Amino acid sequence: MFLRLAMFCMCLIPAIGLADNRVGLYTAPLETEQETIDFISKCKANGISTLYPSLCGGGTVIWKTDKADLYKGIAEKYAAGFDPLESFIRHAHAAGIKVYPSVVCGPGGKITNEHPEWETLDRNGKKSSESYSTAYIAFAIPEARKAKIDMLMDLVNGYEIDGIFLDECNYPCSSDKQEHKSGFWGYEKPLVDVCINLYGFDPRKEPLDSPRWKLFNLLQREATTTFVKELRDRVIASGKKIRFGGYGDTDGENDATAAARDYIAWAQRGLIEDLFLATYVEKGEALTSAVTRARKACGDKVLIYPSLCPFNDFIKSREEMLDATTALLKGKPDGLWIYRDDYLTKHDLWNTAPIINQMLAKSEAVK
Repeated sequence: MFLRLAMFCMCLIPAIGLADNRVGLYTAPLETEQETIDFISKCKANGISTLYPSLCGGGTVIWKTDKADLYKGIAEKYAAGFDPLESFIRHAHAAGIKVYPSVVCGPGGKITNEHPEWETLDRNGKKSSESYSTAYIAFAIPEARKAKIDMLMDLVNGYEIDGIFLDECNYPCSSDKQEHKSGFWGYEKPLVDVCINLYGFDPRKEPLDSPRWKLFNLLQREATTTFVKELRDRVIASGKKIRFGGYGDTDGENDATAAARDYIAWAQRGLIEDLFLATYVEKGEALTSAVTRARKACGDKVLIYPSLCPFNDFIKSREEMLDATTALLKGKPDGLWIYRDDYLTKHDLWNTAPIINQMLAKSEAVK
């Protein structure tokens, strides 16, 4: 089970029909063929229609590539003839289940190890690995974006995936300190220079959230949006027809201000087909409001998938699971996804998935 435990950390592409994506599940590849077969069978029996396997943590990945460090033990699996991701996809597709991997975009890993000059800086000029503990790429540096996209294209070209779930497509963010709540990282020299040349001020000297600083924040947002567009363009050029999914918290504007994760802009510009909302801690009416707010911000062309979250014991019982489903469905989402399968097992909630499917079908009939 080492893969599952380790990897949970945290254009014009023809629309691939995901109308059957009623209940999706965030998970991870498994260690053996038999574990994979058993898990996919369990998903099929419980009405899971799409799986979102987590394929990379802070610096390692679970797919064949020479552009990133592989998770410990994976190279030996490959040498022995077993590819956990290939097996996962093959068995899922045979069961009629789509595979839409989650990939973290911000952390640098091998990229920033080999090119430390491509690491983003904070307002004080420190590298993110110094002030945040993890090295993140500088989205405003074209070479850094290209290196990350090259790495992701090995996944796109090497496996028959149905979509790509853009996780952590942002600069670092942390609310542990007040100064970190708004755009504390993302001050690489190219971005600062553009701000000075365009607007005549150094953003590092402007108070966070001040009117002038917000002009710089728009540049930060554009840097991450450029990454999404360039990745999408590469996928289109490859001939692969996969969906793009943005991910973020329930307040899209706050996401964009705090970490330049501007999923609203991605939706409005047609860069994503799906939005996966992290409705992890909200309860009751707040869940309904999160869905309706996202719909209003992103428009009707993007499918909205809020989450049900047993993870971290946010949902611990059948009653809580179904109450959360009821609240989310009032916002008229396009489907739901569960975060994560290990907590479904912990709280004995697998048998709620068929009921949630029935609730979704009833709500769609009402629509």
